[in-house]
Amino acid sequence: MNSARVLPKRLEGRHVLMGLGVFFGVMFAANGVFLYYAVGTFNGFETRDAYRRGLEYNTRIASDAAQAQLGWQPDVRYDAGSQSLVLHVHDQAQRPLAGLGIRGEIRRPATDSEDRNVVLTEVAPGQYETSIDLDPGQWVLIASLSRSGGEHVSYRFKQRLWVREDR
Repeated sequence: MNSARVLPKRLEGRHVLMGLGVFFGVMFAANGVFLYYAVGTFNGFETRDAYRRGLEYNTRIASDAAQAQLGWQPDVRYDAGSQSLVLHVHDQAQRPLAGLGIRGEIRRPATDSEDRNVVLTEVAPGQYETSIDLDPGQWVLIASLSRSGGEHVSYRFKQRLWVREDR
C-alpha cells in the first residue's frame, strides 16, 4: 500500500512562498468582508454636539415615551401640481388635530446644500401646508409640532419623501 505524502520531505522556498500567499490571501479576504459590511452599514449620519446629546439621553428617552403615549400620526406628502408640502395629523382615534404650530426643516438625505426651513400653516382641521418647490428625488422632513403654537414641543418626527420626476 502506497500512501501519498501531504508534507514534502524538505521545506523549500516555494513551499514558504505558497504558505505566505495563502496566509495573506486569507487575511485580505477577511478584511475585504469586514470592509464591505462596515461601508455598507454606515449611513453617513453625524451628530452635532454629540457630547451634550449624550448627557441628555435619559431626558430624550422620557420625551420619546411621552410622545408615544400621545399617539399622534403625521402623514406627509408633496403635491407637485400646487408645489406644496401637505401634512395631515391625526390622533389615535383618527380625529384631526387642529391648532398646532409646525416648524421644520426639509433636506436632502445626502447633502446639506438644499436644506430649507419650513413653517406649515393650518388650512383645514388637521391639515397643514406650505408652498415649496422641490426638485425630483428623495427629501427628508424633520418637524416639530407644538400645541397652540407655543414654544414647548409636543411631538417630533422625521419622514422621507420621494418627489417623482414626472410632474
